[in-house]
Amino acid sequence: MLQNPNDWLVDPALGRIGELLAPVNIAAMLRRTLFAGRDELRYCRAIEALYDPGDQVRVAYALSETESISPHREWPEGEICYVRLPARESQSRRGDGIQLNGCEVEAYRFPNDRRLRGLRKFSGRDSAASVWQTWLSNDEPALELKPETLRRSLLRYVPEQKWIVRLSATCHDSVAERDEKRTIAVRSANVKACQTIYSRMVALRRARKNFGSLFRVPKPVAFDAQLGLLAVRWVWGDTMLDHLRSGNAEELMDRVALGLRSLHGVQIKGLEKRFPEDDLQLSIRAAEDIAAVIPTLNAESDEVVVRLRESIPNLDPADFRTVHYDFHWNQVRGRADRLTLLDFERCAQGDAYADIATFATQMSILHHRVELGVTQAECKAWAREFLETWEQQTCQAIDLPRFRWYSAVALLTLARGVLRHLRPDWKRLVQTYVELAVGVVQQRDDLQIPA
Repeated sequence: MLQNPNDWLVDPALGRIGELLAPVNIAAMLRRTLFAGRDELRYCRAIEALYDPGDQVRVAYALSETESISPHREWPEGEICYVRLPARESQSRRGDGIQLNGCEVEAYRFPNDRRLRGLRKFSGRDSAASVWQTWLSNDEPALELKPETLRRSLLRYVPEQKWIVRLSATCHDSVAERDEKRTIAVRSANVKACQTIYSRMVALRRARKNFGSLFRVPKPVAFDAQLGLLAVRWVWGDTMLDHLRSGNAEELMDRVALGLRSLHGVQIKGLEKRFPEDDLQLSIRAAEDIAAVIPTLNAESDEVVVRLRESIPNLDPADFRTVHYDFHWNQVRGRADRLTLLDFERCAQGDAYADIATFATQMSILHHRVELGVTQAECKAWAREFLETWEQQTCQAIDLPRFRWYSAVALLTLARGVLRHLRPDWKRLVQTYVELAVGVVQQRDDLQIPA
């Protein structure tokens, strides 16, 4: 059984983890242990990480015989496994305790978690085809899947929390006597999360007359409560960022603002109420995690939390709306005239400004993500376009104090998210987002918010 040492060797700033958990070191270790005798597994790449400051780091790896050169997350044809470092005292004993450069880690094969037992249905291509055919028989009875055409690719793989794969295949329509291509996204998570998303998608699709042609909601294909699997039709089209780069920002932001207002007006039964106090608590936890990993940001994080506590909005019962609570540019995709809204897991009854501020803030800071190739002038202009459009449609000026409050919350929680998933260049981004949050609560004009 592994122990969590007192001298936590990951914090602060993750210490040796970059070197210790580098794929080249992991590959050599795993060939000696979990995959003894599998010398052909020469190549290793990290798929995704999940970091809980003060507790553990879990990284998912794919081992294969050939080196992957594609930037896309194609389905690994080799083996997938987890490495956990340092592991807290564990009662599960599902993994093997292994020494890695003088540090004890826990390693185990995928999938090895009852919460994601549905993954086993997709670890083999034939079994994946069989499951999909069963779903097709209920969703589109005339279609027969051609197993030899099945293609799989990984979209998200958060260790032991969430796993999303895209399946594409050619199907034969026995009625029309022609072949049809079908693509779906399959989410494997705990049963409650899948049930929540499924019920909200169904409710939103029933209310889609309220959206008109503004926002579409993906069609559920299947929900398996026993296995914790949710399949939806794949949304074809470009990302919102792609559409913005095409130069139709004014028209697009008009559609996004109208669609968001429509969402806020939809009634969904069973949504929990989320108060500003809940967002404050999220910010406090985010600040604690950030300070634990990067102690030099302790003062800045504390200042943001203190000012958030001092200026918490007063949400009147009449102000509660259906709020997405994770509304950002990558949740909207499709054709410019047929945008689809994704990911309803965090929906709640709350303050509409949580969506308004999150979206505008994330738009305005895209230039800090170097890999996106967005200029500061572009992303600032897009954020302003959205806010000005919102004001025009509502005939009300932006409530600047409320906007700034939720903007600071968004920046602090975004910084924590970058840290938890160990995104590329994570440390610089965390520092940048925290500094921006400080500027927002100090009412500086870093985000160029319309006055």
